[in-house]
Amino acid sequence: MRKSAPVLILVLVLGLAALALFWLPRGSDYDRSPLGNKGLELWLQAKGIPVLRSDPHVVQARSKISLRIVPLSIRQGEAVASRPDDETDGLGPENLAEEAGRYTLPTLIVLPKWRGNVSTEGVAGKSGLVATADISNELDKIGYSDFGFARSEADFEEAQPHLQPGQPIKIALYQAQTFERSSLPSGCEEIVGMPLGALLLRCEDNPEVYLLSDPDLLNNHGLALADNAGFAVSLVQFLRGSAETRPVYLDTAGRPLDNETTVDEGKSYERSASDLQRFFAYPLSVIWGTLLVVAAICFWRGAYRFGPPLREASANIELSKTAAIDATARLLRLSGNDGRMAGQFVLHLLADKAQLLFGSGAGNQAGIARLFQRLARQDKAAAQALHAAAEALSERGHVMTRADLHRNLETFRKSLGSFDLGSR
Repeated sequence: MRKSAPVLILVLVLGLAALALFWLPRGSDYDRSPLGNKGLELWLQAKGIPVLRSDPHVVQARSKISLRIVPLSIRQGEAVASRPDDETDGLGPENLAEEAGRYTLPTLIVLPKWRGNVSTEGVAGKSGLVATADISNELDKIGYSDFGFARSEADFEEAQPHLQPGQPIKIALYQAQTFERSSLPSGCEEIVGMPLGALLLRCEDNPEVYLLSDPDLLNNHGLALADNAGFAVSLVQFLRGSAETRPVYLDTAGRPLDNETTVDEGKSYERSASDLQRFFAYPLSVIWGTLLVVAAICFWRGAYRFGPPLREASANIELSKTAAIDATARLLRLSGNDGRMAGQFVLHLLADKAQLLFGSGAGNQAGIARLFQRLARQDKAAAQALHAAAEALSERGHVMTRADLHRNLETFRKSLGSFDLGSR
């Protein structure tokens, strides 16, 4: 094939479309961002702790899970730090403590710290922190009031909290966020803390609910700092119990739990390469094969048989006119009628000269008559000889003998050559 570029472009476009449809990530961008929790899920599973992720179509049974982790989100104007597609819209913060007490289910509520633009822009700083007043408003909805927050003046804070006696774990936090110990309501107990303030709390009113002040201890960004990953595993084991084998429930959808069994109200589908293979299974393979053959023929006809497209319209017209004359002449020669061919040649040549002198609209009988009138003013005898030869060839050329035809053509040539008409 002379021109393979169109085929290569088509293959490239189809390849990119398939890549975008089946392999590029979608819907989980936030979960894999620095503020997401995909790393926590993979890390816990690597340590032998099974994890269930929430599904908007599934109502999870309380009896199937050992610990519920709920990343709390801010849903007020610019401070939104929630998941894409409003996954947390169904979350009712006021029901978390109620469900935790009803089902005797340990529930870890992770407070927000960063705005959503930190995930999209990839830059964290004091300007990206959520206002403490917005965090307090979310806690009020759950039933926790009058909490104060302390934030580090330094960029990084390090500490070695003890979840179990004699087993300190080194943690590091960027723009650390803690509860102010002086603001803790009566009946609230600090379980884990650092010099700046309390990190993990539990209150007597809701003993199954734990509040974690800094989400960087569990999110993708924070797990990579110091031994935060080890702290996350120890925290989960501490809250669910060392002998527990049921999965941890990472709840970002906010669906209420069911007391008896898991209810699947729908099914979420995940595309894979196997889905693409089904489009090429029989009998669809026959259809695709037919389309491919038709496309190949079309490309061949356009790129090879007829050659590249012509750039100028005038060149197209001249080529078409020459091709028509050549075809007519060949047919006349094949039929043995050279006289008729000579007559047509004379008329076309005179018409061409008339157009040269008087413009494109003069290629007709009126233009030829006007041409003879102009030539007669220059040389009347030569003009009459030219006119007589042209008239004889055009009207009686098909009945002339070869000698007469040759004599008249020679007269016509010499007479026309005696005039200076220019050339095309």
